[in-house]
Amino acid sequence: MEINVWGTYHQTVYMCCVTRASPQQAVCEGCSRIISDRFLMRVNDTSWHERCLQCAACQQPLTNTCYSRDTRLYCRADYQQ
Repeated sequence: MEINVWGTYHQTVYMCCVTRASPQQAVCEGCSRIISDRFLMRVNDTSWHERCLQCAACQQPLTNTCYSRDTRLYCRADYQQ
């Protein structure tokens, strides 16, 4: 199962997707721990636990779209501020 969700703002595209974890152990970008969950989140070329992928400003989960500025991820509302 793979869900791809695209967000655009100022002509820049960021991708969040949920994918099955592979046999190869991925390391979470948020907490630096190995992801042993059944599913993981992929943002561009990084892997995240579902619980770790959250807005840097309001800490809400980023489940559909995400926006990046200065290596930090944001929800749409906080990114536009």
